[in-house]
Amino acid sequence: MKKILLAIIIVLPFSIFAQEDSTLVVVKGQEAELLYNKGLQSFSENNYDKAIEYFSEAITQKSTFEKAYYNRGSIYLHLKNYKEAIKDFDEAIKLNPTMEKAFFFRGYAKLNLKEYKDAVSDFEQAVNFAYTTANVFYYKGVALFQLGKYNEAENSFTEAINKKNDYVYAYNDRASTRKKLNKYNDALKDYDKAIELDKNKHAFIYNNRGSLKRDYLNDLPGAVNDYNEALKIDKKYIVAYNNRGIALFFQGKYNEAIDDFNQAIKLDKNYAFAYNNLGVTKFENENYSDAIKEYNKAIKINPKYGEAFVNRGNAKELVKNFNGARKDWKAALDLGVKEAKDYLKNYE
Repeated sequence: MKKILLAIIIVLPFSIFAQEDSTLVVVKGQEAELLYNKGLQSFSENNYDKAIEYFSEAITQKSTFEKAYYNRGSIYLHLKNYKEAIKDFDEAIKLNPTMEKAFFFRGYAKLNLKEYKDAVSDFEQAVNFAYTTANVFYYKGVALFQLGKYNEAENSFTEAINKKNDYVYAYNDRASTRKKLNKYNDALKDYDKAIELDKNKHAFIYNNRGSLKRDYLNDLPGAVNDYNEALKIDKKYIVAYNNRGIALFFQGKYNEAIDDFNQAIKLDKNYAFAYNNLGVTKFENENYSDAIKEYNKAIKINPKYGEAFVNRGNAKELVKNFNGARKDWKAALDLGVKEAKDYLKNYE
């Protein structure tokens, strides 16, 4: 029997924050310092445009004003203008090569731009200059995870937890890392701890624990319970509907699975994963023509969705559209889905 490919989603979050230097400079008739202080005041009042204007004027007056660059960079970071933030942190570091917070926040900006290797380097520099808060180790762990360096990421998340033993995100992300390292029981303990500590009740932690139970611990009822908890917290959590649908599918509860996939689509009509999974469920019910229609929708939304091409090829084969099946498997192989090669062998 050919393998059908479901779309399984795990959430690895990281929070967004900015930090400004709130120390006022004593004004001694210096225009740059006066403008800088006005910038700090505007920042504290959440008047970011005005703060940027004041810091920019301060820099015009005094091009070596490292704190003005740093604080303007912090505002850009807060506004998610990561490229401009990096430019300002670059200047601050040129003027003060041991400015540890500038390294940290520049690393954070690079992390958001998916420049993971450079982000790790900046976080390490921050630590070298004695900036050793839990956050620097946490975000270094996130970057290492994205680079596939799971052992190093696990160590970094552990450092963050050692610095802050109630760090919910660090427990969650160490769990996701340990899952990658096949340390499933340790991952479960971390998810359990994250949920125990989580006063704000983040739905994604229940979602992630549910996926661990579903995919690696053979606990489908437990997985469904966790997805239920996630959806109690956030009734519009599309990923949890999709993941619960997959767990129900594996339990043979196809009608309930279809309901969940349809709910995900109702919340986001462009959610390609749910169309694919809906197609898989209809395929399992031997409704191949309708399955093909769902795969068509998934591929229309995401023309690079290799797994949907494989699945559509399987369905086309069963309705005796052999040429269409070969084309889909070839497209899937071109998109990097290795399973398609085995299917194509039967038609060589």
